Amino acid sequence: MKIKEKYVNNKKSEKKLYIIGIDAAPLWMIDIFIKKYRMKGFEEFRKQGILTKFLSTLPPMTGTACPSIYTGLEPGEHGSLDFFYMDRDYTKQLIYFDAEKTPPFWDVISKRGLKSLVITPAMVIRTSKEKNVDMISGFPLPPKYSSVELKNAAKKFKFSGEPDIEPDIKSGKITLKEASAEYTKSIRARAELSKYLIKKNGYQLSFIYFAETDRLQHFSLNNPKWDEYAAPLYKEISDFIEWIIEFSKDEDAAIILISDHGAQPIYNKFLLNSWLINNNYAVLKKGVIKTEGQEKDRGLKTAKYELREKILKSKARKIYDKMPKYSKRIISNIVGNVLAGVSGGNYTRIHDFDFAMERTKAFASVSNFPVSVIWINDKRFSNPSVKSESEKHKLKQDMIAKLGKLKDMAGKKVIVDIVDGDSYYKKTRLFIAPDLIISARDNYTIDIFNYSKGNIFMKPEPAKYGDHTLYGIFGMINNGSKKDLAVNIDKINVCDIFGIVLDYFK
Repeated sequence: MKIKEKYVNNKKSEKKLYIIGIDAAPLWMIDIFIKKYRMKGFEEFRKQGILTKFLSTLPPMTGTACPSIYTGLEPGEHGSLDFFYMDRDYTKQLIYFDAEKTPPFWDVISKRGLKSLVITPAMVIRTSKEKNVDMISGFPLPPKYSSVELKNAAKKFKFSGEPDIEPDIKSGKITLKEASAEYTKSIRARAELSKYLIKKNGYQLSFIYFAETDRLQHFSLNNPKWDEYAAPLYKEISDFIEWIIEFSKDEDAAIILISDHGAQPIYNKFLLNSWLINNNYAVLKKGVIKTEGQEKDRGLKTAKYELREKILKSKARKIYDKMPKYSKRIISNIVGNVLAGVSGGNYTRIHDFDFAMERTKAFASVSNFPVSVIWINDKRFSNPSVKSESEKHKLKQDMIAKLGKLKDMAGKKVIVDIVDGDSYYKKTRLFIAPDLIISARDNYTIDIFNYSKGNIFMKPEPAKYGDHTLYGIFGMINNGSKKDLAVNIDKINVCDIFGIVLDYFK
């Protein structure tokens, strides 16, 4: 084979493992693409291996699930609750994966003398310090390179990370078709770069992660033509998988396919903080909600609303995120007092600083997905209104009972599962753990930002036309000598990958 003639340092006695990660890929979508578009790379997992559902974390999102994949630890153990965590002064703090505190599988096998290629792993924003790891860091920050060789190779293949086009999709500056083309181009460049490096350097482990899929799916999944936009991205990944299968067929090798969580079309939103406020669990500051007599000030409100949202979504937000905690607190209070309660239409946009915490017993924050979280405002916070454990327990049970009975306008249950935070996060000391983790039914997402006294349901905005599900995918093709991998396909979850990798290289 020509392709083998180009291969450098190919020792047949060495086991090889190839892992392909696809952000937010669900099994139902892969099956559609296999049947409708004949994507042979994915189809091979059905023909000669395993392809099944894969249980994610709570909430099922990249910031939590990917660290669990890399380390085998649950969220309460690796310390990543979301992209943010909540500090005791009710301020969101950015968090990224910390490889020094919780070593990922590529660093662990590196210490055994095995060489790895790791391309754009989500939540990893610093390259590995291990000499046996060639890495390009990943989403959500621009890529960094572990060596000049990798940087030059990326330049050669015109790869510069995931395109930062989400704001342009939101604003309508580019169409979904154009966004699909941009993301497809990025995936192709990453795949070609990976092929080049794999052929050149003969890695024992190659882990390539594609994050573009999730971004596009958020904007497209309830669109009748969703597959026309998503299919080109998956076709590039499928072609890359097909290449790996062909390339590795004479090696002692296995191929793993994973996603961090799944995805679904979204048609409705449940306003969780609206529900908490309307049921007197949470209280907003005076002046946040405008009265009818103030509706004359519509122009000023709109201008203030636009200003506030621009501040929170602009480059100024990136500067804010890098500030020390005490500086964030000051800025947050100023923005909250000056621009509180400004409306963007029939709903008032609220943030954490809009709550009167001295009178708020419970509030939702951080996770704005079909699985969201609620904190009880107790002594863990700087301004608690819940004073005792017995009061906290009673409050928790009261919310569980009421949320369990909640029905939408069609008379259907909205919340299908409620998990106790103490149990799930195992009373972690790494962050202030949410007290309740609540899951909406299929095709619903949970919103923590919009408030309406009259209606706790609304249609999703374009960036939420698709959202996450608890089940991603796991696939394996094992043509190597290591046939006895302990994979329980009926119960496999994100934490199992770490052990599978280490067991493979025993």
